[in-house]
Amino acid sequence: MNIITLITIILNIVAILVLCAGLFHKFENPKNKAVYGYVIAGGMIPYMLALSIYVISDIIVNRNFWSIFLILCVISPFIIGKLVKYETLKIYTLIQILCFCASLAVLCLK
Repeated sequence: MNIITLITIILNIVAILVLCAGLFHKFENPKNKAVYGYVIAGGMIPYMLALSIYVISDIIVNRNFWSIFLILCVISPFIIGKLVKYETLKIYTLIQILCFCASLAVLCLK
């Protein structure tokens, strides 16, 4: 379980850094923006998979149902993706970073 937790924490930090890079960088070239989109997918998908595995294993092995809170962090990119518009992209990116930071805090406290 400690290995799963460590991998999830590392992937969480990578996902937060990738989102912060996009939040503070202004993309003028569409090619760079497209590459950044691939980097976001490459950072978030492994994190969501690792967090899902962590939640499932924590519920099954430890019978810890407080991990259900972390499911919100797994589905938050899908909810935010449905709501976001180009004008509100920075706000929703900040909300996503906060969700990832909350999941990082929960993982570190366990």
